[in-house]
Amino acid sequence: MSTIAAISTPNAVGGIAMIRISGENAVTVADAVFRPAGDIKTTQMRGYSCAYGHIYDADEPVDDVVLTVFRAPHSFTGEDTVEITCHGGLYISKRILSLLFQHGAEQAAAGEFTERAFLNGKMTLSQAEAVMSIIQADGEAALRQANLAKEGKLSKLMTAVSEELIDLMSAFAYWLDDAEEFPEELERSTLHESLLKIQKQLENMAENYQNGRVLREGIRTVLLGRPNAGKSSIMNLLCGMQRSIVTEIAGTTRDVITEQVKISDFTLLLSDTAGLRETGNAIETIGISQAYETLEQSDLVLYVIDASIGITEEDQKILKECAGRKLAILWNKTDLDCAAPPQLGLPVYPLSAHDENALSDFGEILHQLFAEGCYSNQPVIMNERQYHLILRANTAIFRATELLAAMQELDLIYAEIEEAVRALRELDGLDYTEDVIQGVFSKFCVGK
Repeated sequence: MSTIAAISTPNAVGGIAMIRISGENAVTVADAVFRPAGDIKTTQMRGYSCAYGHIYDADEPVDDVVLTVFRAPHSFTGEDTVEITCHGGLYISKRILSLLFQHGAEQAAAGEFTERAFLNGKMTLSQAEAVMSIIQADGEAALRQANLAKEGKLSKLMTAVSEELIDLMSAFAYWLDDAEEFPEELERSTLHESLLKIQKQLENMAENYQNGRVLREGIRTVLLGRPNAGKSSIMNLLCGMQRSIVTEIAGTTRDVITEQVKISDFTLLLSDTAGLRETGNAIETIGISQAYETLEQSDLVLYVIDASIGITEEDQKILKECAGRKLAILWNKTDLDCAAPPQLGLPVYPLSAHDENALSDFGEILHQLFAEGCYSNQPVIMNERQYHLILRANTAIFRATELLAAMQELDLIYAEIEEAVRALRELDGLDYTEDVIQGVFSKFCVGK
């Protein structure tokens, strides 16, 4: 493979910048532009060693830098790798990169360093994807899950399921080779029990995908309640700015207004909606319809109740329509004479939207609702590619159980088990196509 180079730090002015070179000629390319302050040449440097010196363009000094050498196979990519840490000016880093190109390096494509790490057996495909999840993590929970995947916990989970299926395939192969001997594992009751166990494992992984999506994309959160309960005031309080129009006139909010809000370790994709009530106003009716559509797509419902009125029959009716979703009651307007909070078996958060510190402890509610899945030490499925492969494997196992129940031939069941194994192997990159690799690494930034 060619020797590649790229700037691995952000395209912005900073204290330092770092240029990475990887490939068979990485050290030779670096040696052509770097003059160490000591006597040792770059080509003589051992792995995991650094040297201070200067980058030169012919006889003209460009910058003083620290150069670090990693020798194959003990590097991130598995190839000889050099990292040049220079001052963080955009012109300086780009000029050094240009010099490297002049001496034989080629521009690295998006994610090409991590792609080479995968191709050279330094990590599985799910571990490679975890690298981008680490970069994108915006809180402790997201970082923890990304690190679990990068450590190989997700790979081990996939491997364990694959090995159970491969053991079954081995029993099939033994039987096909010697039809007079029928393995105990293929007895229909035993096989059915084994397949159901594996199907349950795959279903649990698929369900955990929602936790991964919450960490990656944010919690789709809808503010619901009757008119004048204070939804828009709470929306503005959460956003830290005037995002929704607030008046004493019922039905002011007509459209769904959405903002991204960071609370504790969680990101809320927060939608303020029209107050829910019976109305003859055509425009308001459309807004209420949109509110219910937003509810259908939500992960979390924050239901706002006017504490000065208390919970009404209409509130209780609406809350029934929220069944099956994570839900918290925002008991608003506690600065007024108010009723006692309802006992609904749901988290209730008393507040006054006029108090700018009213939501300072709201992160505790989110931890109560989401921490079990998001803070688990069990790895979760972090992206659509992995999720669809889990579904594909699960579908194949489901078909196998149906064939078994219908007393179909064992070779048909074997074909479905084989399909499930293929899906799981593709998940970790043991079986892959160029399109899959391109799809995964094209989402990476250049320099990683």
